Amino acid sequence: MALGFDALNENQRKAVEWTGGPLLVLAGPGSGKTLVLTLHVARVLEEESDASVLALTFTNKAASEMRERVDRLLGHHEDRARLCTFHAFATDVLRQHGSHVGIQPDFALLTQEEDRIALLEEVGENLANEGYILPTDNRNTLSLLDRLLASSYEGGAEAPGIVRTPEWVPPLFRVYCQRLIEENRLDFGALLHFTRRLLKDFPSVGRVVRAGWTHVCVDEFQDTNKAQYDLLHLLVPETNPNLFVVADDDQIIYQWNGASPERLQALRHDYHMKVIELPENYRCPKEIIHLANQLIEHNRLRTKGKHPLTTSRAAAMDQKGVRFGIFATPEAEAASVAADIHKRKLNGSGVAVLARTNKLLDRVAEAIREKGMESHVARRKGEFEAPLVRVMLHALRLANSRHDRDVLRRLCVAWDALTDQTLELDDVVASSALVGGDFLRALADAAAAGTTKSHAALVERLRASLVDRLVFPEVVDWFLSEGAQEFGDTNDQELVSEVSTWSELHSQLARERGQESLMLNTYLQHMDLAPKAPQPGPMAVRCMTVHGAKGLEVRHVYLIGMAQEIFPSFHALRKGASSREFEEERRSCFVAITRVQETLTLTRAKQYYGYRKAPSQFIAEMGIREAE
Repeated sequence: MALGFDALNENQRKAVEWTGGPLLVLAGPGSGKTLVLTLHVARVLEEESDASVLALTFTNKAASEMRERVDRLLGHHEDRARLCTFHAFATDVLRQHGSHVGIQPDFALLTQEEDRIALLEEVGENLANEGYILPTDNRNTLSLLDRLLASSYEGGAEAPGIVRTPEWVPPLFRVYCQRLIEENRLDFGALLHFTRRLLKDFPSVGRVVRAGWTHVCVDEFQDTNKAQYDLLHLLVPETNPNLFVVADDDQIIYQWNGASPERLQALRHDYHMKVIELPENYRCPKEIIHLANQLIEHNRLRTKGKHPLTTSRAAAMDQKGVRFGIFATPEAEAASVAADIHKRKLNGSGVAVLARTNKLLDRVAEAIREKGMESHVARRKGEFEAPLVRVMLHALRLANSRHDRDVLRRLCVAWDALTDQTLELDDVVASSALVGGDFLRALADAAAAGTTKSHAALVERLRASLVDRLVFPEVVDWFLSEGAQEFGDTNDQELVSEVSTWSELHSQLARERGQESLMLNTYLQHMDLAPKAPQPGPMAVRCMTVHGAKGLEVRHVYLIGMAQEIFPSFHALRKGASSREFEEERRSCFVAITRVQETLTLTRAKQYYGYRKAPSQFIAEMGIREAE
């Protein structure tokens, strides 16, 4: 079987065929790093019959793309390869071994901030009763907990990143983690925290997990926080490691989540990594590469002696590769961008509008719609919102955990939203005592007693497939193929979109894990890990933040809001031009412009939010001279 090495350049081929121990592939944007990583995994599996590969990445999309590519190259592979996110891997480990730290295999995931805040409030009340004085802003306190979890904090007297640790921080952290264990519910940070603790505190478990993988690969290593790096360290010994890492220090744009330029330096030091560079860009025309190189060389925190990007691509003969526009107001900027997209008759999937913040994007998206075109503003979405979808998913969750009061509460709320029938939580809990404490059976009995004929049919369907017996995943197949249409409004665009999203996630998980062997608790955990945001329609103009555009490649890019205090942000400018925050803003701009396949349009307004703004200094750093 030919793996397609013929199309690789010399450095790509060296990386794919590497067998000399730990390797760091410094891969610039558009350099084919996903192809290289995928071919390396496929080569190892094909040439080494006893090899097993764990490949870790940061997004479900990237993991899915890697799995599909390996499948096309090798066919059935899941018995010898696991291609997944850090969090999905941690979920697997905790499901198998979490009982050592008090976590049961059917643990649930806290995906909603409101649920985490409710738990935090309970913890805070208990600590307040013990005399601790805690902040009243729970959202900021929750952000602090997230930073501590990302920093591998263990609950000691000195917390990382805090000059003087308040006395309430250690007990708050410890009690919060203990409550997660008691309730058998974990948030995303806790997945990594408890997996790291498990492998560190129980060496026998660590040996078992490490024995499962002869090779470990990491994609987008520059995005790792300390908790992820410490977990990698526990997975991969420093002696004779088969560690293959792809990274680019010029694309570190998640410092707020714990990513750091120093982590790449630590990796090279700890594992004595050999380095192969992939500077050739196959995506962008020469004009864009020239701007990108001039911009990023202003950063000090990057690999010394790193080769600049190169490309052999040229812009189309009838197009100007780089354009620039100045407008009086943000409204005029948005209207002009929309008019230009309309005038150029750009296909939706071939154009993207990027900005530093969603606030700017909302204005442009509305202007695009006013031109009669479709627009899509990308936003994170951790849970479904259509009432019928919520009823079905929460019913599955309650079928998996029949005595979970929190899931019952969510199902009662969703049922009310769908049917206008109020089911009092305490009444259902009380009546469950008559049916062996089964919350789902008690709810079905209460719902059937006072609902419409149509909704009564839905109750009976759920009773037959989830209460009296559990026929999973057949019940999910039924809902996605028939049930949503039978019991929902087909004109409800939110419902149609969410059913489509769920259907795609369901198909991906069935392909990855095998539908026949899939357990309900495993299914729910992986559903909770997956983002629920709908995909844009084929003709929709994508409007995305710069951070959300990571991994994107598109023919035509509009980068708006190119003004001081907008991009770079006011916060970064206040920190100073030599600060880590400011250099990350520059890297974010570098990432944005290297999404381009054909043309880049940069725009700015002379004022934002009622204040005049100077042009972004990134414009001059790219070598662009403004012309009114």
